[in-house]
Amino acid sequence: MSGKVFGVALGPGDPELITIKALKCLQNVEKIYYPSTQSPKGNQDSFSLVILKQLDIEESKFVPIQVPMSKDRSHAEKAYTELSLKVQQDVAEGKQVAVVSEGDISFFSTFSYLLNDFHAKGVDFEMIPGVPAFILGGSAGKLPLVTQNDKLLVAPDLENQQELKALLAQNQTVVLMKISKVREWIKEFIKESRLQFFYGEYLGTGKQFTCTDIECLKDRKIPYFAIIIFYGNK
Repeated sequence: MSGKVFGVALGPGDPELITIKALKCLQNVEKIYYPSTQSPKGNQDSFSLVILKQLDIEESKFVPIQVPMSKDRSHAEKAYTELSLKVQQDVAEGKQVAVVSEGDISFFSTFSYLLNDFHAKGVDFEMIPGVPAFILGGSAGKLPLVTQNDKLLVAPDLENQQELKALLAQNQTVVLMKISKVREWIKEFIKESRLQFFYGEYLGTGKQFTCTDIECLKDRKIPYFAIIIFYGNK
């Protein structure tokens, strides 16, 4: 059997939302690399591992990849380079291995940072898609994200309210992800704009919390793993 690497999407958190193809792949490969972060306090955290442990997979395959939580991207880039080299060695030895990510494999995914290297080195790989968090958010919010000719925009790391207003003026639906920069002003914006919205955090996990009323957000601390969907220009 020739070596090959699979980029496998785990879905947003609920183990039942992984695809059948993804599950079969993970059951058949010899190694499964999963991202794990280390906080400044030294704590290890991995949503990928939480999902993997709920699936029918031999845990001896699991191999953590440490990706530091830092605004300095050089640390993360070093981790991706090391992962790429390990995977290439596995493939050279004829092994079939997987690299997993929560959500979809091409949407804010660890695997995306390996692609240039794989293309350049001629590494045989396949990507198996999955359900990203904002798609689950659309279902959890019980409203369509888009219909007919609507435009949808996914916007990470917005700088200010003016930027958000401009995006809402051009799109029927705007999904905010990686919302650490908006924490200071987003609640006031929601209150003043009176726009219909859906808020969800840790979607698909046991810690899932959702709401559509600004009152339920008033005293709530917004974590990193949260999304906000605005149903604006409709």
